[in-house]
Amino acid sequence: MKKIIFALFLLALFLGGCVAPQKYNWGKYEASMYSYYKNPTKLDEYAGSLDEIIKSSESGNKKVPPGIYAEYGYLQLQAGRNQEAIKLFELEEKNWPESKVFMERIIKTIPSSSTVLQESK
Repeated sequence: MKKIIFALFLLALFLGGCVAPQKYNWGKYEASMYSYYKNPTKLDEYAGSLDEIIKSSESGNKKVPPGIYAEYGYLQLQAGRNQEAIKLFELEEKNWPESKVFMERIIKTIPSSSTVLQESK
């Protein structure tokens, strides 16, 4: 009986060691994105989730997941905070070089006036 328990313990230990560590901190991204797409009035919750992912990843010395800087930058752009959006697009480009062409094109289209892209309410 003791051998069976020991064997089960070793099996559990072995299988537990096979789990790959999570590479990125996605936080509440999936739930907040779904909530926002379902109900666009939850924009603040979604933006807060993206900001939280960025801050927790940077403070934990982890790489920010792909697309998060760009997505948060797009929300900043919609809010008329063009300079903040440009900084976020540049961070996306720096951290994910494969996005360079796309990020550069987006940055080129951003007007200097912060009111051009604001949505009318």
